[in-house]
Amino acid sequence: MYNNKPLLDQFILALQRDKLHHANLISSGAGEEGLPLSLRVAQYLLCDTNNACGQCKSCKQHAKLQHPDLHFSFPFVSGSANGTADDFLSDFREALDANSFIDPDSWQQRITSKNQQLQIPVKEIQNIHRKLSLTAASGKNRVLIIWMPEQIKTQASNKLLKLIEEPLPNTFILLVTHRKSRLLPTIISRCAPWQCKPLEEQHFWEHFKNEDDATKRLMTMVFYPNLGAAITAYEDPETTQTGTFANWMRICYKGSPVEVTDMVNVLSGMSKEALKTLIFRSQHFLERGFYHNVQNTPVEATDLGTINVQKLSNAVVPAGAFAISKALNDCLYDLERNIHVKTTLTHTSYTLHKAFRGL
Repeated sequence: MYNNKPLLDQFILALQRDKLHHANLISSGAGEEGLPLSLRVAQYLLCDTNNACGQCKSCKQHAKLQHPDLHFSFPFVSGSANGTADDFLSDFREALDANSFIDPDSWQQRITSKNQQLQIPVKEIQNIHRKLSLTAASGKNRVLIIWMPEQIKTQASNKLLKLIEEPLPNTFILLVTHRKSRLLPTIISRCAPWQCKPLEEQHFWEHFKNEDDATKRLMTMVFYPNLGAAITAYEDPETTQTGTFANWMRICYKGSPVEVTDMVNVLSGMSKEALKTLIFRSQHFLERGFYHNVQNTPVEATDLGTINVQKLSNAVVPAGAFAISKALNDCLYDLERNIHVKTTLTHTSYTLHKAFRGL
């Protein structure tokens, strides 16, 4: 744990005093410590000696994410063989094993290249009910980790609520959410709340401690505080999207109609989820650049090779900062509402041009 060891200690203390609630809602930012924390708590609940010894049979099974009493539920794409998370369980275990901080975008990229929405359908909740109705294989505790419960359909949420309201003996549910506001109030009110502290820049440098400073700066500037996305991008540098972002911003600054049209054609060829991620990261880039400018960060600390964030931020007139943020927010909103992509991107590009120029 990087920044939430005290929270883990509270979980352990509640377990030792037999006060741990059967349903626990862990809130964290995407790609932060929500999932790693839930896995660590699950290890304590399943360990033969109750202290996550790492040596007993249960701990060794947990380390491989193969413990028979450790169950996972998570969003997936529709149309799979059984229509449940079991169809993607091996993928999920491999993803967690490679990156326990995995974020929603990285998971979506792993299981689909299309504009399919990830969700947890009614059939999945029914499958959970069936699994938890069986006797614990180890004769001890059973643990269910539900990642992103905010993606559960409304009808399925009502079925989950029944499971929470009627707890089964020696069964613990750990819900890991990145968007608590999207959950039904009735689910929130019936779970013990646990709030993770966000990661800090130093944790990125610690994680990538064996890499050169340029890589550390890139991962921190692009992804902070989403460590899960940074780990995924480290394996595939193209996913940082810095080159695409830099080119788009340069073209918006110039405002050439021909170049804007060409860029819009390139952007519209991306999957909708990838495009939304790019726009979100564009906001992040600019915000981080403004932050570093205020802190008088040396220019070389924000020079990422393909783009110097400080130089870009310095090009923005003060009156344009709010307009840029609003333009990108509006673009995300339009994409969520399925407004015509090229129309949205064209409008956003010219709005950004005006903001950069203070027009």
